[in-house]
Amino acid sequence: MNMRVQRSLTLKSMVVFFMITLLSLALFLAIQFSYLVEQRKQDYLGQLSNAVVQIQKPLTDSLLSSDLNDVKRLLVSLKTSGIMGNAIVTVDDATVMNLSFATPKPIPKWASYLVGMPVEMTVPLYAYGNVVLQAKPQGYLTLQVDPNRVYRFVLNTLALMTTTYLLLVLIIAIGMTWCVSRMIVRPLRKMAVQLHSNNEVKQLVVSDYHHDDELGLLAKGYNRQRK
Repeated sequence: MNMRVQRSLTLKSMVVFFMITLLSLALFLAIQFSYLVEQRKQDYLGQLSNAVVQIQKPLTDSLLSSDLNDVKRLLVSLKTSGIMGNAIVTVDDATVMNLSFATPKPIPKWASYLVGMPVEMTVPLYAYGNVVLQAKPQGYLTLQVDPNRVYRFVLNTLALMTTTYLLLVLIIAIGMTWCVSRMIVRPLRKMAVQLHSNNEVKQLVVSDYHHDDELGLLAKGYNRQRK
């Protein structure tokens, strides 16, 4: 008698293992992705901070002398860092100069919200020799990282991690399903085929591997009932 099941335990177990593994690795993926993005943001801010140190004093002197051409020249020199997006100089809450070094491109709102764009830092500009905490700065310099660069990094990282972990989920699910099928589904299927055969089954036989587990207990119980 040929017996076919409508939904095999192998398929069910594979779906369950796939979902559990997918959820577990999705949580790990989110944590890892957040860490990588935050680390890259800190790297960008570190590069900007190193660039600002070189022009901070000359920029303050230019503001004191109201030399806007020199201010612009100093800000343009920051472009060599390669990650500069915008440079904004403010004095008494008024924008003195706003330079854009990157071509504006539309960025989805979810990316801006997810990453926290714009990635920026604000540096106070103190007069030379006057850096006490109570002193009022001459102005502020706000530097923003090129949002296009940050967005590309987010997309590339997200695509790479998603592809890698989905492949890992599939491999783990297939491996676990194969183990379950080998250890549980096949012996159960063998018992089911024996019990649904036309011949009278006087005794169920299981391998030595299952003599002390639930399958062995099931076979012993059936054999005891037969006796």
